[in-house]
Amino acid sequence: MTARVAPDLPRDVPARRTLSGAHTAVARQLANAGVPNAAVDARWLIAHVCGTDPHRRPVDVVDPSVEEALSQAVARRMAREPLQLIVGSAPFLTLDIVCEPGVFIPRPETEVLAREAIRRACWFPAPVRIVEPCTGTGAIAGALLASVPSAQIVASDIDERAVALARRNLARVADGTAGNEAAPGSRAEVRYGALLAPVESLRGRVDVLVANPPYLPASDEGSWSIEVAGHDPHRALIGGRGGHEVVNRLIDSAPDFLAPGGHVLLEVDARQADAAVARARAVGLVDVTLLDDLTGRPRVLAATDPRERTDG
Repeated sequence: MTARVAPDLPRDVPARRTLSGAHTAVARQLANAGVPNAAVDARWLIAHVCGTDPHRRPVDVVDPSVEEALSQAVARRMAREPLQLIVGSAPFLTLDIVCEPGVFIPRPETEVLAREAIRRACWFPAPVRIVEPCTGTGAIAGALLASVPSAQIVASDIDERAVALARRNLARVADGTAGNEAAPGSRAEVRYGALLAPVESLRGRVDVLVANPPYLPASDEGSWSIEVAGHDPHRALIGGRGGHEVVNRLIDSAPDFLAPGGHVLLEVDARQADAAVARARAVGLVDVTLLDDLTGRPRVLAATDPRERTDG
């Protein structure tokens, strides 16, 4: 019997790399460039160019047709462009939130704020009126829309790019393409404007006021990672010279906007959390508490309007 001889591959066809080999090589490149969590980012980049789920083993080999795209994606990450901008989205609770340059990228820490807002929104009879200033990508509003069937949400932002992106993300939540079951109906909108100015008509009628406002002091600038300093808009980070100027404005406005028994939930600077608690109590809010973030630091201020509800 004559042995079969495998034909030679054309010289211009690169050899396929195994998944483990590609992952090891990419992770090494990223680590050498100082990228944090290099192994995790390598998995996401490979899944992105292969069009597969990063949470599952997608392929046994990396097809040569995606090698150039992978090289470009790795180069961008080595230059410390945020992973979320390279792959085009960020996971947030159960949602896939589209991310674009110039709009603040949602962080896992903010999921604590979103979960608590969802939990408290479910305490109210329908319809639940929710306001979210400083919406950015619309991640928090999207999580509420996906999880609270009776929610009527008005989100806002002072950045036109953020408004456009938040509208896009909320539309994806509504039609079920953001990784959730469809949440149809005109139950969420995004308005342009600063803080609570776009919702003046809702004074005294808001059940849940939730926000992740800018809260870092100006003196923090220069201490951020390359990913943050080079890509997140600074006005989404810096809340003023002292940091909590925007937080304080929202706390001070809460009693005028909340319905009886309504709740305000704000992400705050852990260094100023106690001062935020004192301010909330000073304006007459009750049941003022702090919730820890994923690292154990006080991150979410929660407080309640003291008046008793009359609708159950």
